[in-house]
Amino acid sequence: MRNRKRTALALGSLCLVGALAFGSLGGCAPKATDASSSAGDEAKPSAASTYLPAIIEKENGVKVQRTPDETVEQNTLDGGYSYFLQSEETIEKAPYNTTYLHADERGCGSCHEDLAEKLNNMTWSHVDLTNSYGIQITVQMCKDCHTFGYGYMANQHSFGSIIHGIHEDASDDIDCWSCHVGTDPAKGMQLWDEAKYTQLRGIRAVSPVEGDFSYDQDKITPNDALFDFDWLYYDNDYLRHEKTAENAELDQETFDNWTVTVSGAVANESTKTLPELVEAFGTEDMTATLHCTLDSIGGPLIQNCEYTGVPLKKMLEAAGVAEDAAALQILSSDGFVEVMDIAKADNTLLGLEVNGETLPWAQGYPVVLVAPGAAAPAWVKEVSDIVVLTKEEAAAYQEWNGWPKEIDGSYLDYYAPGSWPFVTDSTEFVNKPSTAIFDFQNGQIIETGKPYEFTGYATAYDETIAAVEFSMDGGISWTRFDTPNVTNAQWVIWHFTYTPPEDSAYVLSVRAITDTGRVSDEPVEMMFNAKSAS
Repeated sequence: MRNRKRTALALGSLCLVGALAFGSLGGCAPKATDASSSAGDEAKPSAASTYLPAIIEKENGVKVQRTPDETVEQNTLDGGYSYFLQSEETIEKAPYNTTYLHADERGCGSCHEDLAEKLNNMTWSHVDLTNSYGIQITVQMCKDCHTFGYGYMANQHSFGSIIHGIHEDASDDIDCWSCHVGTDPAKGMQLWDEAKYTQLRGIRAVSPVEGDFSYDQDKITPNDALFDFDWLYYDNDYLRHEKTAENAELDQETFDNWTVTVSGAVANESTKTLPELVEAFGTEDMTATLHCTLDSIGGPLIQNCEYTGVPLKKMLEAAGVAEDAAALQILSSDGFVEVMDIAKADNTLLGLEVNGETLPWAQGYPVVLVAPGAAAPAWVKEVSDIVVLTKEEAAAYQEWNGWPKEIDGSYLDYYAPGSWPFVTDSTEFVNKPSTAIFDFQNGQIIETGKPYEFTGYATAYDETIAAVEFSMDGGISWTRFDTPNVTNAQWVIWHFTYTPPEDSAYVLSVRAITDTGRVSDEPVEMMFNAKSAS
């Protein structure tokens, strides 16, 4: 259904368990329940063996039904046809999805209401995936990161081993089929959460999908929801981490005495404090998106903010760069270094404020490079040196702008398929472009006949989003909506309004396309249940 490029990941050699749990799994879904079940209800009826799909009401009043009803639609999303249609009376006694597939007891959501919170409660630390956007964390995101995260993790392709080991003795309620599907010999052991829409009855395919579309680039991430990867590599990482944990106050002395040196292929080398830079070159405001290279498709490791800082272009003009200057080597005071195409300097700041407030420790106080269109590694924190490189010097680097260096339309062999940062082959990336769905839970119930607005982001680092496409037949057909006149400096916020015509389950798939023709490596998908108002 998804036409994934990385089908090998679904084979038995990886055999990834879909219920991402770190610790006890005592909260797994009961073997039998009813439509009035709540999130805190763990009672297990002893005699019942069949039941209607469970409906869970969240604290915010949103209702979620992870398994479709079957009274109206009895087909699967991929076109599977039910030759013998069951009566409503029969379905109420023994729904196929819950009687035979035991769908409410399968997949990550059967045990874990919030995977991000589960990760935060691990014994081992993990990057914080909780977010203010309402992005639901999925096992596919975990697979992306732990498969293509070379350079960040010591054990690449180890996710299957980790999860199987964790679940080995976690609960008597877990077995292979709690998390897997093994009915397709050509695909081997697949995750239930990836294959479920080809197995579940009751999903109505819509070909093609029609709805109202709009887009903007206005959404700003507030300061209390800023993204910080928070991995500890260099000395400053540890210091920022400690000061953030201690809620240490920002000291003016650090700002006043911090120096930035411009050197290399320039006529006038200089070292100035931040106050001297502000006095000499002034400040400018800019809105820009910071996106982690390790973020998976639809992931939350992203922010779009208004920055204030010293324009790098003016600093380089005063330095007098050489005619053969090609790149900038950006260094932090602890030795961390990244290389950036000098052409990007025209739209780059030495950032001092975010959303009108002084940078917090976690964002790189007192100064961070703000480089729109460049990936997160190029946004160097605590900048101390900017070295101008000639073309010959720049040729020695395998990456710049936070990505592998592109040569004649492909990427250096230094980055083998499956290596950092998310390179799947010589031309494709896992999360370039990427799109996400905001404020929606898989299986959420919405009202039949009433317009519902889905929204999310689309972004592609140094490429520009040209269109967002939607499908409701498992990717057989796609409805394209162009996004002219946007900039790659900021994310694109899309809005798609759909009115479900009948009571049924539906699956919305979303993907993005860039101005160079790149298409999201995999779509993001959400099932929803349309029900008439009672």
